[in-house]
Amino acid sequence: MKSKMGMALMGLGIGVGSVTLYQNVKNGNMKKLVRKMNSAKTKAIDNLENMI
Repeated sequence: MKSKMGMALMGLGIGVGSVTLYQNVKNGNMKKLVRKMNSAKTKAIDNLENMI
């Protein structure tokens, strides 16, 4: 059950990240976004590790 939940969250995160990435590339906010993505990725990994 936990692995399915983790995969769902990861898929959701990737989907949201892709949309955000596209919108920010369009608006030219690349550097800010990269920083945000890195901190979000770190947080997501920490959360996944805590879940396991």
